[in-house]
Amino acid sequence: MGNRADIQYQLRILQRDGYHAAAGMLETLEHTISREAELQYLKEFARQQSFDEELSRDQLRCMWTAYCFHHRLDADTSGYDYDLMDVWNTVAETEAETADWSSYDSFATFMCRYLV
Repeated sequence: MGNRADIQYQLRILQRDGYHAAAGMLETLEHTISREAELQYLKEFARQQSFDEELSRDQLRCMWTAYCFHHRLDADTSGYDYDLMDVWNTVAETEAETADWSSYDSFATFMCRYLV
């Protein structure tokens, strides 16, 4: 997958076959999305935001949720906890306290809302 013809072909399959085709495409893409690169993107997003804004907090949570889906991370597993702590350390550098979190534990609860 990569050139325009391949992408158009995949889109036609999605239109024809719906969810099952999309799931298959996600399986294929799973191996092309770098976990490290995506985590770095999340952390860079966190560095550039003002989490006083609810929208920024919600965007971070949605990106975290997508990250967990992309890399098959389940809440309260070692890989999940390690990566979430990495994100928290980045967030806590500038805004360890917001309307939605004031500690790692409240941040963890906020971030896993759509995962559990």
